[in-house]
Amino acid sequence: MRGRFALRLPALTPLVMSVSLVCAGTLAAKPSIAAEMGCAVDTPPIALPEPSAESTLVADQASLENEVAEATGNVRLERNGQALEAPFVRYDRKSGRAQARNGLQYYRPGLFLTADNGDVLINDETGEFNQARYSVLTNGGRGEAATVNALGAGRFELTDANYSTCDGETKAWLLSADRIELDRTTGRGEAFDTVMRFYGVPVFYSPYLNFPIDDKRHTGVLPPTFGSTSDSGFELAVPYYFNLAPNYDATLVPRILAKRGLQLGGQFRYLQQHHRGEFDGEYLPSDNEYDDDRALFHFEHIGQLSPHVGIEANYTRVSDDDYFDDLSNGLAGSSTSQLEQAVRLTAVDTGIRFTLLAQDFQTLDDYDNDNLDRAFSNDPYKRMPQARLEMLTPTAPFRAGLDAEFSNFRRDDDIDAFRADARPRLLWGVDRGGWYANSEASYRLTRYDLRGFDETDNFTRADTGDDDVITRDIPQFKLDSGLRFARSFNDGWIQTLEPRAQYLYTGYEDQSNIPIFDSGVADLHFDRLFADNRFVGSDRIGDANQLTLGVSSRVIEPESGRTVAKVDFGRVTGFRDLRVNMPGAGEVGYGDRGSDYVAGLELRPTEHISARTTIQYDPDDSRVNRAVATASYRSDAGYQLDLGYRRYHDYRPLREVTRIDDDTTRTTLVPGAYESLEQTAVGLRAPVTENLDVLGRWNYSLEENENVETLAGFEYRPSCCWAGRVAWRRYVADNDGRRDTAIMFQFVLNGLGQFGDTVQSFVDDDVYDDQDRGRSSNSSFDTIRFP
Repeated sequence: MRGRFALRLPALTPLVMSVSLVCAGTLAAKPSIAAEMGCAVDTPPIALPEPSAESTLVADQASLENEVAEATGNVRLERNGQALEAPFVRYDRKSGRAQARNGLQYYRPGLFLTADNGDVLINDETGEFNQARYSVLTNGGRGEAATVNALGAGRFELTDANYSTCDGETKAWLLSADRIELDRTTGRGEAFDTVMRFYGVPVFYSPYLNFPIDDKRHTGVLPPTFGSTSDSGFELAVPYYFNLAPNYDATLVPRILAKRGLQLGGQFRYLQQHHRGEFDGEYLPSDNEYDDDRALFHFEHIGQLSPHVGIEANYTRVSDDDYFDDLSNGLAGSSTSQLEQAVRLTAVDTGIRFTLLAQDFQTLDDYDNDNLDRAFSNDPYKRMPQARLEMLTPTAPFRAGLDAEFSNFRRDDDIDAFRADARPRLLWGVDRGGWYANSEASYRLTRYDLRGFDETDNFTRADTGDDDVITRDIPQFKLDSGLRFARSFNDGWIQTLEPRAQYLYTGYEDQSNIPIFDSGVADLHFDRLFADNRFVGSDRIGDANQLTLGVSSRVIEPESGRTVAKVDFGRVTGFRDLRVNMPGAGEVGYGDRGSDYVAGLELRPTEHISARTTIQYDPDDSRVNRAVATASYRSDAGYQLDLGYRRYHDYRPLREVTRIDDDTTRTTLVPGAYESLEQTAVGLRAPVTENLDVLGRWNYSLEENENVETLAGFEYRPSCCWAGRVAWRRYVADNDGRRDTAIMFQFVLNGLGQFGDTVQSFVDDDVYDDQDRGRSSNSSFDTIRFP
């Protein structure tokens, strides 16, 4: 009898044979992550059935004898969500064994293969296929094998096989191995006696490889990183990752530096319900260039001890001052001068906050401070400990508050102090939408208990009036008010106008006998004009009898609510000469009778263009003390252009670098002399073709007439399964002006991993902006955190 036969074989019922005409359809394929891990896999030509305990056999011709069915023609067997199609299938219902020959197609969740013949145990999803071509649908993996053994539970063993995530007949990269094991449960693949070919050319051999077949975390060798710097020569690191548990892991990183030796690094991370943190370390025994052991240790933790108590800890230490200069190829790392070691406890409740801090620093490249005012020491004070209490009543419009602090300042070979500071205050405020007014009256009381006069050469009792104890009490009053105007145009655009005025009175007291423990001069910008102290820290409370006037205006697009333009302008006008100052000269921003004029402008005319500038103008000396300007263009097509300019007048004490020998320099700060800074920068990214992007950045010092940093690179993406990146960088490597050159390579093999250091290590940080406006993207090249 001829026709289209269907045998539906329930698992727990007697065998029933029926004949009917079946119209088979194709089920919609489930979404795949192959596009993210490799080239997309074509939808299999056969449909994946719904999971069912019944066995269904459909064929042009079929016979059934002793629970064994033989079918020929267009045969399809379904069971447990699996589908098998072949010209001939012999199926034993009792054992669940299906034998197919003359070419077959086998489809199960996550895997599709074709083979010359196969022997499958449908019930336990095991079997063997000969001369097979397979596709791992979850990650775009595909290849060929002499035999494919399905071992059950999502495990497969392939012999005389290859593996790739590239499409087409010619694979960009291809692993060929005597044996490949794929485990969909663990998400890992293992290859034994493996050769990697790049466009058919053997480039790498390994007796063993472990690689991912999904996007989960897995224990195994991570892609190696390699590059070259003029300081360390060729570098190669091969990390090994340990997925110890869902909430903690570790990484071991052996790193070979051709000029220095073998460095061992590692990281351990943990995550609990209320805590997270990590340990990092590096050790380089007997550095061939440095003639000593080199090491780094870092620990950080943040957590919650109770609903109202939190803890933060951070500890970093290196073996020597030159560690980052020699062993880091990043500009940020090489410019590090202090490493923090601190733990902070914070307790909060309604209207109250208590903070307890213990803090120390390791200072790198300390300056020679002979005959230099202590305010510019490069060695910060320890706080062992510092306790702060902040209280504010919730009542309105009148409120009462208290800010109190106790600090124990310590520094080797220098004067130390206990400082107790309290500021009780009364506040009143009202906000009616269109206008607001706030006032505050406070009284500041401070006491210093000094000690250690005999341990310092540049500070004597005469500097403090021969007193071990210094007290200070200063009253303060401020009144802050403003108006809010807005107007709408016919097309729906909105413009705001927000004038603001603040009167500040701070009593004067001579503070020249108070050492500097934690104070400094803040950068002046529009919001700082309305601060109640022109200094940061508590060692200097600036006297004031002044009026601050400022105005802001915004233009708002009606459809998106985006601020298209914003402008700020303001200045502090004083009614008496300022008398309190930091030791030495060089601070800019305030004159005898007020501050510099400060203006800011932000523009975002489209979603692709943005610009920002801040200017600080000194009317007394008719000069620009500070200017920062940035502009950025980014298109949907991938074009990106960043422009930046910055100028700081007297931004730090002048440094003189004296070379002692070929490997040693000494940096000395010059009293009374200050450096200015003026730099320009250009960053560019452009898609030259559909598959090629170029990247460049140029940082130039107009003050010194020299390059600060030059970077050039490109990214080549010829297909969906691999990309290549190369970057060259020459930059200032340390505070002494020494330069370094680095070249880094990166090959990204989608679905296998990436080989080479991320280009991000060359182009991150070094921003011009006051705020971190870093961009994030899946592309390592989109890391110009600049300006």
